[in-house]
Amino acid sequence: MKILLVYLPFCTPVSPPYSLTNLHAFLSHNSKQEIKVLDLNIKFHQLKFKDAQQYFQLDKWGDYEKEASKYHKLSAKVYSENNSLIVKGEEPEYFDELLQEIKNEKPDIVAFSLVYSSQAFYAHTLLKKLNVTTVIGGPCVNEKLISLSDHHFKNELEFLNFIEKKKHSELVFDFPLDFSIYNLNEYFTPQTVIPIKTSTTCYYQQCTFCAHYAKVPYKEYPLNNIETTIVKSGKKHFFLIDDMIPLKRLLELGKIFRKYDAKWGCQLRPTKEFSSEALKTLSSSGLHFVLWGVESGCQKTLDAIKKGTNVTDIKEVLKNSHNAGIKNVVYTLFGFPGESKEDFIETVNFLEKNSNYIDLISVSTFGLHKGTKIFDNPQQFGITKINEEARTVLDPKITYSVKGLSLEEVKKLKKKYSKVINKVNKFPKTINFFREHMFFY
Repeated sequence: MKILLVYLPFCTPVSPPYSLTNLHAFLSHNSKQEIKVLDLNIKFHQLKFKDAQQYFQLDKWGDYEKEASKYHKLSAKVYSENNSLIVKGEEPEYFDELLQEIKNEKPDIVAFSLVYSSQAFYAHTLLKKLNVTTVIGGPCVNEKLISLSDHHFKNELEFLNFIEKKKHSELVFDFPLDFSIYNLNEYFTPQTVIPIKTSTTCYYQQCTFCAHYAKVPYKEYPLNNIETTIVKSGKKHFFLIDDMIPLKRLLELGKIFRKYDAKWGCQLRPTKEFSSEALKTLSSSGLHFVLWGVESGCQKTLDAIKKGTNVTDIKEVLKNSHNAGIKNVVYTLFGFPGESKEDFIETVNFLEKNSNYIDLISVSTFGLHKGTKIFDNPQQFGITKINEEARTVLDPKITYSVKGLSLEEVKKLKKKYSKVINKVNKFPKTINFFREHMFFY
């Protein structure tokens, strides 16, 4: 039996999909079936933006800011237009070509891994057209897609039991990943950046706005498998996609990257343990940039988020990181429930005062999501009303009323202070959409 694992449009085509690679490895080590992967997201971008990839090559890096901005605006427009077609019941661009890619493989089962909600649109159309057994899974599956598919599985073990038609008592979880299953030259980066996950989920699991860790126990993947993945890839740039990683574990990973003269980036929480000495050690191991979960420069907001950080330590960590030669990207979250105008401005002032240590600010606005501590306990955060509006493809749109700044007020403040925030940036803000490009700019 042949199982085809498919990664769908639309998401940024800068690196091969981790989710599919991990699922491919698990099934290949635990099943006797033929397992293949198909990245339709990169196929779509190769068809639609065949001239764009050339601008992400090192010899054209001088035009990066202009071309990246142009590409981002164009791709956002293309995604929106295609999503609108699907909502209206029409076929998106290159639908026949991508459908044929699936048919050419002659699979017995087609499985879609949905990592982003933007992939739900293409899945919605393909599920209606495929005359083959379909399976869906991933964090962005919704009830509408489940109703269109033949099977929905919550994890890879359920999927394995289905294709093998039996329950497994002995499983292989100890395996490296193989990225040679893709044509790595197709992705929109000057050199390949390999995504690696070092654990099952976030070890902290306290942030009140986050649902990433829901019902998933924290488990670290063996270092020897991570090292084998690095070696087998034959590449020199790696991005750790974990939400955060403990310092002790990070130092162990750094020793591995140092052995192979690799450059790497990751996401971290700016806590006191990231001392000057620790960050210098990490920098010398090849750590090139960090996306720091700062969220706010207001202690009241940080406490409400339960971030486990304080403003004084955040400043010191950013300073230590900068002095160690690491590029600092600062995640900032505006509009957290209960945030006042004064709190908002306090964060802007924090960014200004620490601008010497910040290379890029990634600004986002709070959104309420099911499965978070805020959604389950709205009154504790000043949320007075939650509304759900039905949508054609996606889960219902969630809006809410809150004590403090409204969403419209937050948007106005963001616009008012956008020049102040953008002035801090040393990198083009478009890199927020292509974080892997941080290695090369």
